[in-house]
Amino acid sequence: MAAKKNAPAMDYIVDYLKKDKNASYAEIAEGANKRGHTIFPIMYGRAKAMLGLVPVAPRGQGKKGGNAAATATVPASAARGPGRPPIKRGPGRPPKSAASVAAAGSLDAVIQALKDGDRERDRFRRALEQIRGILETLV
Repeated sequence: MAAKKNAPAMDYIVDYLKKDKNASYAEIAEGANKRGHTIFPIMYGRAKAMLGLVPVAPRGQGKKGGNAAATATVPASAARGPGRPPIKRGPGRPPKSAASVAAAGSLDAVIQALKDGDRERDRFRRALEQIRGILETLV
């Protein structure tokens, strides 16, 4: 629906650029406004691309062209391994800890952490009971 609404404005931009390839956005916008059309800078850029007045990369190719994800290489300094520091993350993001990654990655690790917590709680409870027994004998 929106494309049909702005089609006359786009047609105006294309016709104007066919007559004068070096027309500025302000010049075209002023003429379109007099005719009752509202245009935006993106429309001006698309019209220039349609006419081949500006170089255009194929869609989805990025600035360099080609598949950026497939051609990207990881520097040796960024590789992680045993004894290597973790890769730095963006500003304001905490570093990933190995314990949180291991706990989140495996159900067995989560269960083990819960059991360890239970054992620690029982150990502290026994220590508190011993302290309580000592204090009762003193009072």
